[in-house]
Amino acid sequence: MAIELPPGVKKVRLLDAAGADVPCQVAAGRLWWVLDKLPAGKTRTYAAEFGTASPGGAGGVTLDKSRSKIEIAIGARPFATYHFTRKLAWGAPLHRPCFFPVFAPGQVQIMRPYPLVRHAPEGTSTDHPHHTGLYVAHGQVSNIDNWSVGRRAGRQIHRRFELAAGGPVMGIFREVLDWTASDRTPVLAETRTVRVYRLGGGLRMMDLEVHFQAKYGKVTFGDTKEGGLCATRMRDEMRADQGGRLVNCEGRSGTHAWGKRATFICCCGRLDGKEVGYAIFDTPGNLRYPTYWHARTYGLVTANPFGIRHFDRKSGRNGTWVLADGKERTFRYRVCFFCGTPKTVGIAQRCQDYADPPKAAWKK
Repeated sequence: MAIELPPGVKKVRLLDAAGADVPCQVAAGRLWWVLDKLPAGKTRTYAAEFGTASPGGAGGVTLDKSRSKIEIAIGARPFATYHFTRKLAWGAPLHRPCFFPVFAPGQVQIMRPYPLVRHAPEGTSTDHPHHTGLYVAHGQVSNIDNWSVGRRAGRQIHRRFELAAGGPVMGIFREVLDWTASDRTPVLAETRTVRVYRLGGGLRMMDLEVHFQAKYGKVTFGDTKEGGLCATRMRDEMRADQGGRLVNCEGRSGTHAWGKRATFICCCGRLDGKEVGYAIFDTPGNLRYPTYWHARTYGLVTANPFGIRHFDRKSGRNGTWVLADGKERTFRYRVCFFCGTPKTVGIAQRCQDYADPPKAAWKK
């Protein structure tokens, strides 16, 4: 939950109706706190003390940034590592930034290790080396392949971080990147914002905002299934063709979920003796909401609003989309990692909360 801060306010302490401190955080000009278990149609009132910082308490989100990666922890327990340089620590090339490992509640690592570790566990699949944990990519960006890997593939090149900070409620970073041709000529500018929240109830949550800027000329996103502005490759044990479950908001599962439009898609299975999963949410305001999903039973799941000709051949439509020179567009997604089942953690309701969040207002 967030609300714009009044002019000049930089510190806030938040108290609930009983006078107890509510963990809150000031970041990017807003006050942030966790609002959970508020029934529809109900309200909740807090008292705010300006000029006094929240004590925060234990169990916040921390970001440990080095020259090549950001390690994110929730309550001192590892959550995810974001790799942003052109090579992994052990020397393998990296065409575009990605998250790996990513831990669901219970510290279960949920993304496929290959090709992001030097020696993947025996039996791990080794197909599609461009499927790198959790990442952003697209296969036709002004006729440049920024999905695959190899000498002719495009790159996403990290330029700088505008912000990287933790806190009692969330960790946040804002990264400036260029999408380039294989010779490093920039084609598209991006500002990527990631927020990771401290939650209870067997949940971990990440918000991904991808803000494109056509600062090098117009950009054409081609109609291809090979892409995902929020893309994931899960561990093999979760694959729908190996006993896991892949299902969208309409109840379409397995191969029937591929290429369909949906507000969310959910992947779950049994890992390390625990029932875990993750769901990706689309939101109103995104292009062609609800998005199409490039969701494969072999473990790839991506939100792809551009591949209409592949996903819906009977429509006769072409999904090619142009970002005119000098224009901007933001795409937003939420990824919810859970321990349990989609029903027990209320994935459908949490998707609705993301699409239509509660409203907050200051009162004197």
